[in-house]
Formats: sequence, C-alpha cells, structure tokens
Amino acid sequence: MLRVALTGGVGSGKSTAAVMLRECGAYLSQSDEVGRALMQPGGAAFTAIVQQFGAGVVRADGALDRAALARIAFDEGRVEELNSIVHPLVIAEQARWAAEIAAKDPLAVAVVESALVFETKHAASAEETAPWRTRFDRIVVVTAPEEVRRWRYIQRVSGAEEAAAAADFDRRNAAQWSDERKAAMADFVIENDDSLQELREEVQTLWEELQKESAERAEKAM
Repeated sequence: MLRVALTGGVGSGKSTAAVMLRECGAYLSQSDEVGRALMQPGGAAFTAIVQQFGAGVVRADGALDRAALARIAFDEGRVEELNSIVHPLVIAEQARWAAEIAAKDPLAVAVVESALVFETKHAASAEETAPWRTRFDRIVVVTAPEEVRRWRYIQRVSGAEEAAAAADFDRRNAAQWSDERKAAMADFVIENDDSLQELREEVQTLWEELQKESAERAEKAM
C-alpha cells in the first residue's frame, strides 16, 4: 500500500483534488472531517476542548461552537493549545484507518488530506526533522497564488462579510507554511491556478503515478 499526504494552503483547492483522487480509486481520509467527528459531544476531543477553552465554546444545543472556538484560538494566540488536543487524536485515528486498508488491499493508495502535514508538532514520531516521513510515503502539495487562494476562500465562506472573511483567511494563512516551503518538501506539486478541467488532468496524471508505485511496492513485498 502507498500512504500519501495531500496538503496545501487555505484556498489552494486541496479538498477538490482529494475528492478527484477518490473518484479515481484512492481511499481518502480528510483530516477536517475526522477532527469534526472527534469534536462532537461524546467524541474523544470534546471534553478536553471544553475543559481547556471553557463553556463559551459550547452552543445551546450542546455541540461545540466551532466558529467561537476558532476565534479564540486565532485571536488569542491559542491555536497550538487546540492543535495539541486534536492533532494526536486525528493522527491516531488515521493510522488505524490506514492499517485497516493495508490489511484488506495491498494495492491501495491511501490519501490523507490535511492542511497541516508539515506544520503539526504532534506527529506520532520522535523524529524531529521530518516526522511526516514516518507517516507517509509520498507528499503531494497543491499550490495557487495567494490572491487566488484568498478570493476562493472568501467565495467559500457563505454568509460572511468580505472583510471578515479576508481577515479570517489572513489569520489561517499566517499559521501555515508558504507554498514555496511546502513545495520544497513535496514529492509532487500540483499548480491549481487554472481551470477545474486542468486540475482534473493533473490529478489523473498523479493518480497514475501513485497507482504504479503502489503496485510496485506490493510486488516487491511478495
């Protein structure tokens, strides 16, 4: 099996690329979805978050107020506090998921989509220089010019004022590595600054490469 990380800056289109890979045949775990499930009432992260950030991050219906939590985390400089709770749980869940896939499908390409593959300090490894290399065999980075990413993010945040959405983009963007820094660490780079069709073609080419490598690894393991 081939373990692949798919990452990119906010608004880069990494989620779109991830879904395209799933349509090609890849197994896909999206870190935001995994984290969201863990943060539901009764989830592994819920109680720890409320204890750390207070009852003000809980809505009247008992669920986490993710918008309020994000404001506190970013505005008060507490992002790492939140990450220290959520990231280890997400990583552990994705490791379990990958192990299940490997057991049933040796030819699988298992893709983890995550915004913070490089940035997280909570990978399950003692290796300091490149902990992501213990989790993944290949790293794919999706890039786009910052002004394009900002525009995409503003369009995506429905119901928000443009100025507020732009400020939110800037906060999130500042917490991530630059495209250039990520690309320097990547095995594959997808430049997503054109049409959806061009992105699809790039993803298809990438899929063929990943599928070929997974098959070669499985053959060597026999």
